Amino acid sequence: MTRVSGFTLVEFIVATLIVLVGTALAVSLVMPASAAFQALPESTDLVQRLRAAVDALRSDLANAGGGPSLGWGSGAPLAWPAVLPCRWTGSALSGTAGGCARGDSITILSMAGSAPQALVAPAIQDQTAPLALSAASACALDRSACKLHAGALLLLVDGTSSWDLVTASAVSTDGRTLTTSRRSSTAYAPGALVGEATARAYFGAVEAGTGTPQLRRADDGGNSYALIDHAVALSFEYFGAAAPPAIVDGPAPASRAATYGPLPPPAGVDNPLDLWPAGENCTFMLQDESHVSRLASLAPEVSGLARLPSALLADGPWCPDAASANRFDADLLRIRLVRVTVRLQAQSPGVRGIAAGWFAHPGLTRDATRLVPDMTVLFDVALRGAGR
Repeated sequence: MTRVSGFTLVEFIVATLIVLVGTALAVSLVMPASAAFQALPESTDLVQRLRAAVDALRSDLANAGGGPSLGWGSGAPLAWPAVLPCRWTGSALSGTAGGCARGDSITILSMAGSAPQALVAPAIQDQTAPLALSAASACALDRSACKLHAGALLLLVDGTSSWDLVTASAVSTDGRTLTTSRRSSTAYAPGALVGEATARAYFGAVEAGTGTPQLRRADDGGNSYALIDHAVALSFEYFGAAAPPAIVDGPAPASRAATYGPLPPPAGVDNPLDLWPAGENCTFMLQDESHVSRLASLAPEVSGLARLPSALLADGPWCPDAASANRFDADLLRIRLVRVTVRLQAQSPGVRGIAAGWFAHPGLTRDATRLVPDMTVLFDVALRGAGR
């Protein structure tokens, strides 16, 4: 009997099943790899953006409150705010409704120790006139290392809690005459200190054109720019000295000092540049000829520091006084530590799912192997310059 070449139906079915099983195995191996190739770059990018955000905030906060390194300012307690719990835009703080206190933005003020610094020679009476300066050290003001630079942001302080941020529009060749782009908020006594400073603001915003949530930064009250894309949450909490400031009397009248904040004038002596009664200022009042703090005692919570809620930072007492265009809440002088929370999401909606707890802005995927959940980091930064 002659055999006909070819396959039987049974053999064909078996061969087909083998091919299908092999294909299914291959697909099952390739699909997870494909998901990983999509999710891994997004996850890596998310981690890198989060690291960049943390590094920028931590670096600037660590320098907050850096103050004068020359003259009386080198040893005086900080009498101006190291941080403002809002975005400073270059205008007076008194225009901020309800005071300057928000939980989603911050401005970090600092004067580098190596920054050029000088003293105001005569009293500032005309706040629009050029300032006459004298050297704060043996370094002459016409030397490049000590001369203030045109275009630089300048911090003007006198130790009484009066302060201004102004921009140098012109500096004379000898460095002794300074013209600013805007007037100071108040008059200043002779010996007030002026030095180059930074005012760096961080805040969250949504880009108008794309709807992308961003962590944005603005330098010295100028225009802001995107620092990190897809930052879906940013918040700041403040902790500070639980005890109110106190007066420490030394062996000589000149050694009298406040534990923090501005030192009040002696009893019976008035500061004509503020509205407080004689012998008083924004942090101290007189009771039976003794100085008593205006600030309340608070309950310690974190490492001996008290929590400072936003309401406490916008209800007064006001420094230098309630009428000042640049007033700030005296409780800002308590701040010693800032707690930052940052949350970022993956850029592609293709790796974001629908679970509200995992994703601030839900995405498109239902495949668990492709998901890249939002990442949140919380960290504390102690303000090294604030507790001088």
